[in-house]
Amino acid sequence: MKSDKKQSLVMIGIVMLIIAGIVLYVTISAPDVYENEEFITSVSTTMKTEKTTVSYPLNLNTASAEELMTIDGISEKTANAIIRYREENGLYSDVSEIMNIKGIGEETYIKALPFLEV
Repeated sequence: MKSDKKQSLVMIGIVMLIIAGIVLYVTISAPDVYENEEFITSVSTTMKTEKTTVSYPLNLNTASAEELMTIDGISEKTANAIIRYREENGLYSDVSEIMNIKGIGEETYIKALPFLEV
């Protein structure tokens, strides 16, 4: 009987450690949050350039190349391709359409997704 109780306590301890690990992981890798239509991060909410302040999320149908380049993973070439795609195919109806652009794979899409909207 004591052995059963001891095993139960050990199992409860293991489960609690697993839960603590999950809570720690979620806390550390918590997603960024939108508040008042601006993208809030622990680093910076906006990026100031000489001419403008960029607020996130950016609208794919109106964003300039300079604004798109403020997103990690989007180079000048990629930003221009996003705009060219918009000009050749019409307005974006969904953010996932950027994956139709050569050079934008799933990894770049996932990184950029919180910063973009339609």
